[in-house]
Amino acid sequence: MLPQKPRRHGLGRPRLPLPFAASARGVGGATPGEAGRGRRTAGFGAAALGRISALALAAALLAPAHAAAPAPAPADAVALPASAPAPAVARYVPVSELDRLSYLGRSQPAVAIRGLLQYAETLSPEDPRLLEALMELGSRQVALTMGEDVEKTANRIESLGASVPLARPAAMLLRGQWLDAHDEVSRAERQLIEASALLPSTIPDFLRMRLLVTYGDVKGRGGHYDEAMVRYNEAVRLADERGPVWRRIDVRGLIAGVLQEAGQTDKAAEVNAEQMRLATEAGDEIGMATACNSRAIRLSDGPDDAGTLAAWVEAIEHSRLSGNTHALALNLANIADYYLKHGDYATALDMSQRALPMARAIKDEPATSVALANIGLALVSMKRKDEGMPYLRESMALDAQSGSAREIADSAKELGTYLEKAGYLPDALAAYRQYRQLATELNQQDRQRSLIELQESFANERRQHELDMLAREGRLKDEQLLHHDLELQEWTAVGLSSLLLLAVVAALARRLRVRNQQLSASNEQLRIQAEIDPLTGLSNRHHLQAVMATRERVLEGTLFLIDIDHFKRINDQHGHAGGDAVLIEIARRLRATLRDDDLIVRWGGEEFLVLVRAMPTAESEALAQRLLAALADTPVMHEGRAVGISASIGYGVFPLRDGTSEHPVDWECAIRFVDNAMYLAKAHGRNGACGIRTVRAGDAPGLADLAQGLEAAWNDGRAQLHLQQGPVVQGMAA
Repeated sequence: MLPQKPRRHGLGRPRLPLPFAASARGVGGATPGEAGRGRRTAGFGAAALGRISALALAAALLAPAHAAAPAPAPADAVALPASAPAPAVARYVPVSELDRLSYLGRSQPAVAIRGLLQYAETLSPEDPRLLEALMELGSRQVALTMGEDVEKTANRIESLGASVPLARPAAMLLRGQWLDAHDEVSRAERQLIEASALLPSTIPDFLRMRLLVTYGDVKGRGGHYDEAMVRYNEAVRLADERGPVWRRIDVRGLIAGVLQEAGQTDKAAEVNAEQMRLATEAGDEIGMATACNSRAIRLSDGPDDAGTLAAWVEAIEHSRLSGNTHALALNLANIADYYLKHGDYATALDMSQRALPMARAIKDEPATSVALANIGLALVSMKRKDEGMPYLRESMALDAQSGSAREIADSAKELGTYLEKAGYLPDALAAYRQYRQLATELNQQDRQRSLIELQESFANERRQHELDMLAREGRLKDEQLLHHDLELQEWTAVGLSSLLLLAVVAALARRLRVRNQQLSASNEQLRIQAEIDPLTGLSNRHHLQAVMATRERVLEGTLFLIDIDHFKRINDQHGHAGGDAVLIEIARRLRATLRDDDLIVRWGGEEFLVLVRAMPTAESEALAQRLLAALADTPVMHEGRAVGISASIGYGVFPLRDGTSEHPVDWECAIRFVDNAMYLAKAHGRNGACGIRTVRAGDAPGLADLAQGLEAAWNDGRAQLHLQQGPVVQGMAA
């Protein structure tokens, strides 16, 4: 399975990995992926788990695995160095050396990389196995974040172009995997689109499988779960028809992952139960670890604490038996998170201290960072702050070296929470201030990146549409030629009269016209579907971009950016189904409050963008107050429980005014203005709105600077803002 960055306690669920190193959602140690119904490890039933000591648990989990006979080596096997560990053993028997190395890479990617390099040297450029071996090698390098090596492998694949027509699109696919693994989703999709355009209709299974799962991951990351499922369903059919059993296991993990992220937890559990059954029958320890890991993630959203802990224990045991040290280190970090969350700081400390040397030995920096952070948080919680802070500083230093600014910000927020719980209030305040500063900087960067990705996504869709149209045009021309041939044959063979010929031509013309109408209608329907958020039914970013493209670059209207307060807390307490119910109800309330011709956009996650006509300042402030009341007056009911909600709103009337003069503002700058105004509303207690009344800026660069530093401009008088408070929230979670 793919490496995946371990999660920090309190930061939400980890992303789900892809099988056979198609791409990695995050970096670092390997993790099992999705939820399933696994076996209970002997001696670790739910009741017993609550009674055993930390030392007994750790000793049992970290005991040496029973030695197993190595998998039979195929005839074309390449000898590995004597010091290399034996591959994880299961009842699966590889049919070739390449198949063996691919299977080995799921549990021991570093060993597989060495074997693949050696195996590739035995093959000639014309041997079709070389391209498959290099693609497998590159995918494993992606999994271990070996960036320079990935590019070397891609260049080596491209060098085969003279004798291997598939070399160029294969190299593009590999680069797309790397970009996808590093959250460059739009650029990754561009690579996949271009690679698909160069591929013939019939390609080898290994290449089609990688294309399907990478494309599925890209679509899933973008929230296009239906499009991701199309790719994954095709992948599972391919695996079931012609793939080895471990591919069938892994692809089911992908399908379950998308269902889980889409909020279809019951269906995800069913698919993972099938995944666990296949893994158990095949004796596939890494597959069983994957299912147990995901089952623990799913159960962590509910009240079954004993079941969650049992699933983590099973994930650790199967990781140990598989020989996957990355997965073992990661799952020790995950179970330490569990103990931190439940206040068992001594056990959390013990687990983290066992994970730390393991992560350091395999040079897994993300897992090392998590282990250090968990040690520090456990010590702080045990009133041993002076011992814990060096571990936390070292963890943040590792995050800084890897450029993980968001990890640093999240760590600061998490540290503030634990310092506050432990009674170190001045230190907690300092940590919260650091988080706010970092979060503000990250938010500005995220907004800029979102706008860039929006433009890239639009370009990708346009390119894909162009390719689809070319393909359809080609098929249409083929059909026209076919009709023409039939017409000539009929003319020659039967000698139809001119009247009959005219009738045939008219029929063909009608058929062509109907087909063109159907094609136009289909294209229009696809365009509409692409611009609608599937959960709320509101317009999405793609629609907003289409609107922007048809209007003047300068914005004229009143723009509101609405962010739901404490949405992560709602997800944590009520599950993702509860969060979805809140989003659906918020969309309904916004529609009820606004006019039919007002534009309402689900901007992303828990954020909504509203564009209405330009209006006087007093009217815009009154509308902001109505929006606050519409969202906060009545709690949302979910499964018989009241979920209190409120929102923070930033808004402004554009063009911006300075007395009697106006300042034209483009779309991107306007969004930055209301975004920073929204964060000022949050900084002043949430459940409120911050409106921009006037600004003083001499030119466009001055406006851009003012948008970036709105709070400073307010303090020094260059901007006049208006703060509003929402109603008392009923049913708000504490």
